[in-house]
Amino acid sequence: MAKGCEVLVNSKSDPALVQPARLVVTESVGASTTFALYYDFHIEGGDYPLLTEERLGPESELALRVLDGSASTILFNGPVTRQHIAVVNGGEGSVLEVAGADVLVKLGRETKVLVWPSTTDAAAIQRLLESANVDVPAFDLPSTVVHDDAKHALVQRESDLHLMRRLVRRNGCWAWLAYDAETARPSARVQRPPVGDEPVLDLHVAGPLCNVDTATITWDAERVVSTDAAARDVFGANDLDGSVARSPLASLAAHAFADVVKSTRKARLSVPVDDGGDLVTRSEAALIEEGWFVRAHLSVNTRRLKRVVRAHTVVTLNGAGSRHSGKYLVASVVHRIDDDDHWMDVTLIRNGWN
Repeated sequence: MAKGCEVLVNSKSDPALVQPARLVVTESVGASTTFALYYDFHIEGGDYPLLTEERLGPESELALRVLDGSASTILFNGPVTRQHIAVVNGGEGSVLEVAGADVLVKLGRETKVLVWPSTTDAAAIQRLLESANVDVPAFDLPSTVVHDDAKHALVQRESDLHLMRRLVRRNGCWAWLAYDAETARPSARVQRPPVGDEPVLDLHVAGPLCNVDTATITWDAERVVSTDAAARDVFGANDLDGSVARSPLASLAAHAFADVVKSTRKARLSVPVDDGGDLVTRSEAALIEEGWFVRAHLSVNTRRLKRVVRAHTVVTLNGAGSRHSGKYLVASVVHRIDDDDHWMDVTLIRNGWN
């Protein structure tokens, strides 16, 4: 049985459910959280009874509660989407993999072609998230333009999931799910990367407080710093300028990426919009995404760290030298849990250095 965790059925404990021997959960910016539960199984009465377990079958709603310090947290809540069955002759050593994703996967099940009536990006995102039975606290987006179906309407030629992610991304934002620790009910958070949040963890790569097993840091400066964006308002016969000199996002370090490089790094954007502010928002979104030029890859475990690292949070990295120590955002975490420990492969991102 995997250590310090419990698989829930329909957000509730089920003592009759067989718990997995090990599991892998992957959470990442811009993607749904996915999970894989691994069960060792064998022949019983001439059959494999675990393979007919309805609670591990298609669309069964599972969640995972894990220990996080002195409290607990929910890593995912969503449906089972597939199984992979590996049978060894004789039964012993056979493995069942039960895989799935968070509740947003339901939004990706149907491709739609439609023109939305007059709406804003925020209103469309809220409607899509609520259709997945997700709580959506109030949020604001940089773009407040109303997409008028008499001008440049919001046209959908994709699933609701892809539309939602497209609207979030073009505003320079992230969208992710958080869960109530008791009920496992999901709520959505939509905003630009939370660089202003307080760090939730201190990670030490060296020294007496070291709680990181391995660490690598890379940087890549061949990225766009500014944009040249222009469009024509065909309805008002006006020229629109959306050029942006640098990312609007506050730097996590003393020197932002735009201050680190000196030569010109510019992208040309051309998108159909009805408002110059909307064009500026598209430019800002592109520069925010390009600005993560520093990445750190860490291996940690709960035995040393005493906590669980989560994507979309701010952490402090210590012992990485004067240039690379400081605040980072967690871009992804791969959790691997078995009966020995809870390991995490963590990717951190930063838009500056000291």
